[in-house]
Amino acid sequence: MATVIVLIAVFTVIGLFEVPKILKKRLWRELLVFSFLLILGFTLSALIALDVPLPSPVKGIRSLMNPILRLLGIHTHLS
Repeated sequence: MATVIVLIAVFTVIGLFEVPKILKKRLWRELLVFSFLLILGFTLSALIALDVPLPSPVKGIRSLMNPILRLLGIHTHLS
C-alpha cells in the first residue's frame, strides 16, 4: 500500500510540473493526450504494485499483425 501512496505522489508531482505549462500555452489537445497517458501510466503502475495479474499484450499484437503480414506475403512461424 505504501507503494501506491508513493505512486500517487510521483504522478501528482509530474502533473503539477507539466500541466501548468500546457495550460499556459493553451495546448488543449496535448493536455488531453498527456492526461490520458498519465492516467493510463498510473493505473498500470498501481495494478503492478498491487500484484494484480495483467494479460500480456503479445496475443493481441499477433492477432493484429498476422493478417497484415500475410497480405504482405510475409509468413512467420507464429501464424
